[in-house]
Amino acid sequence: MEFRLHCDLDSLEITRAGTIWGNVWIETASGPFPESRWNDIMVAFVSDVTEALVSIAKESTRCRRVRFYDGPFWLSIDRSNTDTVVVTQGEGKGEIGRMHFPADIVVREVHSSASLLLDACRMRQWGNVPDVVRLTRALELLSPQDDGIG
Repeated sequence: MEFRLHCDLDSLEITRAGTIWGNVWIETASGPFPESRWNDIMVAFVSDVTEALVSIAKESTRCRRVRFYDGPFWLSIDRSNTDTVVVTQGEGKGEIGRMHFPADIVVREVHSSASLLLDACRMRQWGNVPDVVRLTRALELLSPQDDGIG
């Protein structure tokens, strides 16, 4: 089963306040979540996902919930063991789906997508925007070479 973090870099826009919006979604065997080309506060969301994986890898927590900023959608990332993470998709208070993934696949995918997002932001001269700085710090702590989480 595949896990993909999609960041549509062509859709990036920045507000006067420095909020970076764009199309961001998760793709699994069950389809896109929340939906293909979901428009949201992209850099902040990707930072949240990255920080959740770092927290789980450092064993400071076993499970982290990450909310999309627009709408009632969320992900829960749970370390079931050192080799596997459980990703739960939810809407509001309800669970929509739950899938198991190899931890190293999720870490590599998030690291790759976050790196490309950072490059795109820097090319646009947004490197000093607070969410970009936050993502840079989180990404420095997430190692794609790890065999797993925990």
